[in-house]
Amino acid sequence: MKKSSLIGIFLLLLMASSTLIYLSQIIFSIFFQPTLPKDNIVDYELNVQQKNLVLKQGRVLMEFLYDKNCQDCQEKISFLEDFAKQYQDKVFLEKIMANESIPKLHFIGFNVTENKIYLQEKLLEGENIKEENVKEVFCKVVLYPPVECAGI
Repeated sequence: MKKSSLIGIFLLLLMASSTLIYLSQIIFSIFFQPTLPKDNIVDYELNVQQKNLVLKQGRVLMEFLYDKNCQDCQEKISFLEDFAKQYQDKVFLEKIMANESIPKLHFIGFNVTENKIYLQEKLLEGENIKEENVKEVFCKVVLYPPVECAGI
């Protein structure tokens, strides 16, 4: 009798603790949901939860990595900021100063085929980071392309 009582108490404690853990996860997810900055252009790298939120919204995450000594990066940054403002509801731009000898623009977005949605990444480097290439790659990785992508 004593053994079965101990087993019963153990199972009861196990069920109660699993319920408490489940409730704590729900409370945590309600009060600690990731948020994005108001502006879709930032000078730092988003955390993983924020990046996931950008992608869940169907937007393209553009990560521009550059060195502080880059000669033509200010021109590229200016163009990329204008691009991000033009497609504010479809793009989130991270400008990240890093030890990159060649500037890199990393695109992360979703693509759709007939029967599946999949994550797609593209990379532009150095001199390839120019208006026509950025727009072309953007149109390939954006989940809901704007009208301007129809001819590309």
